Amino acid sequence: MERIIEVKGLEKFYGNFQALKGIDIYVNKGEIFGFLGPNGAGKTTTLEILEGLRKYSGGGFWLFNNKIENKLPRKIKEKMGVILQESEFIDHLKVREILELFASFFENSVSVEQILEMSQLEEKSEIFVENLSGGQKKRLTIGVSMINDPELIFLDEPTTGLDPQSRESIWTLIEKLRGEGRTIFLTTHYMEEAQRLCDRVAIIDRGKIIEEGSPRELIKKYGGNSQIDFECVTVPKREVIDKLDETVTKVDDHYRIETSDLTSTLEKLVKWSEKFEIKLANIFLVEPDLEDVFLTLTGRELRE
Repeated sequence: MERIIEVKGLEKFYGNFQALKGIDIYVNKGEIFGFLGPNGAGKTTTLEILEGLRKYSGGGFWLFNNKIENKLPRKIKEKMGVILQESEFIDHLKVREILELFASFFENSVSVEQILEMSQLEEKSEIFVENLSGGQKKRLTIGVSMINDPELIFLDEPTTGLDPQSRESIWTLIEKLRGEGRTIFLTTHYMEEAQRLCDRVAIIDRGKIIEEGSPRELIKKYGGNSQIDFECVTVPKREVIDKLDETVTKVDDHYRIETSDLTSTLEKLVKWSEKFEIKLANIFLVEPDLEDVFLTLTGRELRE
């Protein structure tokens, strides 16, 4: 597959401190690539280097098969859209005026009407920016980044601080952009976001890439066991529970089974309940997710 981003042995020093220790990553055309890591792991440094905002110390990287020598050529910038964690717009300008202003920065730009439709801001086009909600401002930020019709989009924690409904609308918009064939480099602290959106992810910690792959692959490799929680309407005797042939733990007012084969164990549980006429209630299935992978690989202690 065609690689839009390729990073080889990338290093970055701040004085004597080495923030990036020779990282290797790549991003294929048309995929959403997630870049995950704890605070201080090197995510922002990497992102700012790729965006042309910061110089690197060693190694190198390629964008659109062009070797980048610490300064992005204009022809590369024209293909990129960048969405920062926080964006500030000029006060007392309307949504349409903001888009017209940014469109004027490029030789070729998408029409303002197209951007308003894409970002679902048609009804807000004559509203002053300061009167937009948090989710509407974030959609405007994405719209501004799309004004030059970019092939590659950098999204730095695009849904931080948003309510669930606004977050869902941003996810839908990002999926639409991927459906148009655009390539997206995404950083996020929301593992649910990465698991839903990303085709592949790389996890960075202390300046090194410690693992990469699809969310499904990483969950299978590092996620651990699934979990079945259930209650019994009539409390069974211990010798009856032992007939289940599974390790059953009593947790408060319910029982728990951990298993590597959720389907088989659930079938066994149902057959056991029928055989011994035990009525089950409040059955909850908990499967490992990307958050379990992240905590397994980076540790559970908080690091600032």
